[in-house]
Amino acid sequence: MLSWLKSSLPARAGLAVVVLATLSLASTLSAVMIARVSENDAAAMNTAGSLRMATYRLDWQLEANASPQTLDQLSQDMQQRLHSPALAHMLDDGEQSPVGKAFALVLGQWQSQLLPALQANDKALFQREAEMFVDHLENFVLQLQKQSERRQGWQQNIQGAALLISVVVLLIGLFELNSSVLAPLQELVRTTERFRAGKLDARIRYRSRDELGQMADSFNAMADAIEQSHHTLAARVAEKTQELEQSNAALDLLCHAGRSIATQPTSAEHLDELISSFQQRLPGLRLSLCLRRETPAGEAQLIALHGDDNSRELCAPDDCAGCQRQHLANRFSLAVSSQGTVLGDLRAHFLDGHAAHPWERELIQALADLIGTSLSLERQREKDNRLLLLDERTTIARELHDSLAQALSYMKLQVSRLQTLIRRGEKPETLLSVSDELRDGLNNGYRQLRELLTTFRLQIQDGGLEQALVDTSLEFAERGNLRVRLQQQPLAFNLGANEQIHVLQIAREALSNCARHAQASEAWVHLRQEGEMIELLIEDDGVGLQPGFDTRLHHGLTIMQERARSLGGELSLEPRQPQGTQVRLRFAPGFLRQPDSESYT
Repeated sequence: MLSWLKSSLPARAGLAVVVLATLSLASTLSAVMIARVSENDAAAMNTAGSLRMATYRLDWQLEANASPQTLDQLSQDMQQRLHSPALAHMLDDGEQSPVGKAFALVLGQWQSQLLPALQANDKALFQREAEMFVDHLENFVLQLQKQSERRQGWQQNIQGAALLISVVVLLIGLFELNSSVLAPLQELVRTTERFRAGKLDARIRYRSRDELGQMADSFNAMADAIEQSHHTLAARVAEKTQELEQSNAALDLLCHAGRSIATQPTSAEHLDELISSFQQRLPGLRLSLCLRRETPAGEAQLIALHGDDNSRELCAPDDCAGCQRQHLANRFSLAVSSQGTVLGDLRAHFLDGHAAHPWERELIQALADLIGTSLSLERQREKDNRLLLLDERTTIARELHDSLAQALSYMKLQVSRLQTLIRRGEKPETLLSVSDELRDGLNNGYRQLRELLTTFRLQIQDGGLEQALVDTSLEFAERGNLRVRLQQQPLAFNLGANEQIHVLQIAREALSNCARHAQASEAWVHLRQEGEMIELLIEDDGVGLQPGFDTRLHHGLTIMQERARSLGGELSLEPRQPQGTQVRLRFAPGFLRQPDSESYT
């Protein structure tokens, strides 16, 4: 029972309420009982007082020689008063009580002395005994008063004790309320505010087996769990932050490497630097890059780049089985491929031997893909360079064939003709005429050779096609003594280097024709964009196209047609109104054309 009270606040509060209610009920019941017991005390004292008056009246009637009937009536009245219910109620405490003893003396004195003297009509005896009877009555009234006072004292003592006990219970209740309820609640509030302010080590020191003690234990357990969870989350956040920093550093490296790959050629030094930098972003990582290359004999050769000691080695595929790096713990390989072609593999492991996390594996795979892309781009660059070289060689051969080769063939025929005329012994005038034609042919061939050399040395500088057209316009304006007006509209995109060369060569060839053959005084060059098409228009105010003009007999026009076909466009030659000629080139740049279905390896 005691342990149950200690472990339950409601039980203790209920006990205090029960005690207070019991005291209040006991006090009320005692007051009611004492009031019911004392309700006839006044009547008893009045009756006792009336006995004294009745005694005096008997004495007076006896002195007055009253009739026997009167004395008998007064005697019966006295007898009734002595046995009245009010006096009988006062004798409930027993004959041995002070009230009972005093009433016994009164009743005995009446029955043994006064009543016989009254019946004997002995006045002297009645008066003598009446005085003693009155003394006994006064003592009886005094005892009645004392008994009534004792009952009132009992009531006061009971109510005082109940009040005192109630005050003690209230004080104990207030002390328990303060020590077991208010103080723990205040400590709980303070600790909660400290915990909410970020002090995760805040704990409640209150210990008890009651409900608040259980609440304090639950709060402390919850705080311990939250603090442990906070530390765990902080550790995980720090770990994830470190992983993100490493991942961001690796991604930043991949981004910079991707930009450098697009602008710089791929080499072993470049790959060594990339692997070494990537290893620094992920501490403890070691990489080995093995690249395969098929030889013309059908054998495979490997070049291995090792990031752990920055070494390289040439080996055969069979050497992989005996490589010590191949048998390291938790080592894994990722394929280095591009467009379905496997170029090698990237082998990775960590110095501490742990297995790679998914995010680490994804970053290493991104590095492998980047290396594959760089190798593929390098191969594509080599192929593009070869194609450009072949295309330029074809252009040079065609221009040599169409210009200088024809001039040399013409001079060869003239030399043969001159030799024939000399053997025949022709006149000097005829020989001189052939010699002049031969000299004109040589001059023409020399001029064409200079133009070809100028064309072959032509380059697009930093200013791009726009600045090259400006320089070309100034050049031909000075060379041909004609005014060249250039109008260019900004293009929405940049042309490729090969496209810029072809456009510039067509413009130069057209301006060359304006200066040499058209006898023009003014020329116009327009470069503009119409939708997805680029248009180059060259006009002059020269003599224009002659009737029966055959473009096949002019190698310059043939070369321009070839360049237009290389651009995937069309070149047209038409008269200009009111006079002159216009050359129009229209083509879609390679940036907007559908790519050719060509596979690259």
